[in-house]
Amino acid sequence: MIRKLLLFMLLTNFSIASASYLTHSNITTFRSLLQTSKNVSYNNGNIYLNGFSGSGSIEIYSIIGNKISEISVKELSDFSFMIQLDSRKMYIIRVISVNDVKTFKIITS
Repeated sequence: MIRKLLLFMLLTNFSIASASYLTHSNITTFRSLLQTSKNVSYNNGNIYLNGFSGSGSIEIYSIIGNKISEISVKELSDFSFMIQLDSRKMYIIRVISVNDVKTFKIITS
């Protein structure tokens, strides 16, 4: 198990190092993909999404995996949704769009 993990880490580091040898146009494309900022935040009883686009759904889970809510959305860009979550708890927010599935952890205050 440890050998497989070390091999994986070695191969991952090699592929990152070899990325510097790509042509200039490919590096620019690679960087622009990494700079796409997608995030989820919770403030004053609202969940805010930034960086997403298109239709999709949002799933909210407790940290132990119980589904709290699922919301279908026609447009994810700059979306906000009012939901009351217990303070000082951790939640999993899963955003499912046409092209992507992202999972976030949030801690309410």
